[in-house]
Formats: sequence, C-alpha cells, structure tokens
Amino acid sequence: MSLAPPSSAPAFSLPASPHALLVILQLAGQIAVILVVTFLVARVVSGRLRTLLEAAQMGSSAALLLSRALWVGVWATGVLFVLYKDRAGFTPLSAFIGVVGLAASLSLQTVLQNLVAGIYLLAERPFAIGDTINVVGPSGLNHEGTVQDIQMRTTHLRSRDDEVILVPNAAIFSGVITNRTAVGGYIRQVAVTFPRQTDPVDVRGRLVPLLEDLPSVLSRPIPQLRMQTVGKEDWTACLHFWACAPDSDSEVTWAIARAFPDVTVNQLETA
Repeated sequence: MSLAPPSSAPAFSLPASPHALLVILQLAGQIAVILVVTFLVARVVSGRLRTLLEAAQMGSSAALLLSRALWVGVWATGVLFVLYKDRAGFTPLSAFIGVVGLAASLSLQTVLQNLVAGIYLLAERPFAIGDTINVVGPSGLNHEGTVQDIQMRTTHLRSRDDEVILVPNAAIFSGVITNRTAVGGYIRQVAVTFPRQTDPVDVRGRLVPLLEDLPSVLSRPIPQLRMQTVGKEDWTACLHFWACAPDSDSEVTWAIARAFPDVTVNQLETA
C-alpha cells in the first residue's frame, strides 16, 4: 500500500477566469478613484471653510479646529463608502475597526496622544496663532517661539533665530506653558544701575511716566521697578514692562539714558 504525498495548496492563485480578474481590477480602480476624490474634496473643502471662517472674524484657532474636523469627517465618509462598496455590510467595517484598534494599542499610542492633545489645544485655546509662548515639558524640553500653526499632531513655533520648531502636542499638554503675549504685548526687562545716593522712590516715580509716554510700551500692565542688589557705591534694579514688539529694548534703553545721565542700562533676556 502506497501513500500519496499530501498536496500543498499554492500560497497564491490567480482568479479562475479572466472575467474574475477583470472584476477585481475594476473594483481596485473604483476604490482608488474614491480615495483620490476623497483626498481632493477633504483638502479643498477644509481649506475653503477655514478661509471663510477667518474672513468672518472667527478666531484662527476655532477656524482651524472646525476645518480639521471637517477634513476628518470627509475622510471617514470616504473610507466608509469604500467599505460598503458592493453592499459589503458590517463584516469589513468590523474587521477594519478591529485592525485599527489593535494597531493603535500597539504602535500608535504616541500619535493618538498627540492627536487628543491637539484637539484639546484647539478647543481650549490656551494660546493662539501669533502668540509668543515658552514651553517647558518633560525630558528637559524647553522651547520658545511664535506660534505659526497648530496641527493635529504638532505645534509649529518660529524662534528668534527664524528656525521652525515642531513641538509634539502631548509635550505641550503635559508641560508648563508661558504665554508671553497674553495681554497683547511682549514682556521685556532691563537692568538699571544708579549711584548709591540716588533715591529709588524718585527713580520709580520718574521711570513709570517715562515708559508710559513711549509708543512702543504698553501702559497696562504698569511697568515695575524691582530692587535686585545694593552695594557700597551703587544699586541695581530690574525694570519690567510690556512692549508692542519684542525688539523695543533699544528705544527704552536710550530713553532711560537720556532721562538719567548717571545710569547704566543693561538689556536682559526674558526669563
């Protein structure tokens, strides 16, 4: 008695007839067309909505949030349309949800954290596009710059050196944010050194009106003079003020030097 070797099925087999192959190619072409149309519609419609909302004087962050939500909705509609092609029913949809859930739990945790944090930032609006912020996050992250864009995964900052910094939204969400333009200006500070015999009260009484008269300095919040060191021959204080632009230090320095000939003024980096 002889045993016939077991037959092994091929790993891949072509359709039984050219007609079946043609049907598969047609279906693949239809799916490709649907995805391309979905991409174009999502891009055009979301961009148009953002332009209209910004033209209607709606906040840039709110306009960005709504346009991104519309973009996601268009793509979700396109994907569902592909899944229900030819009355596929719930089986492909269930499989799709299961695969996406498994992939998200295993390899997309960081991406999903950034997405959720991005939605929170756009909804809560702790800062807006155009604000200058400082972000101190985990693992020693410390960046400062002007907000250029708030994406779903990252926030784009432009530094003083004109560099574009992409900060993950999750790092901003879990970090400490300092909004340096929350009152509509930029906080600046300079150090002033006077001879020991100069009265600090008199200096404060003359400095505040002097700065309030400068067009580049905001009258609110009121400029503050805080004593730092007192020596045998001089004393030094830090002058805090809010400016309309981040490069207003030079005008303030010259104004103080003209008003107080015996003063030494040093520009300081904002902490």
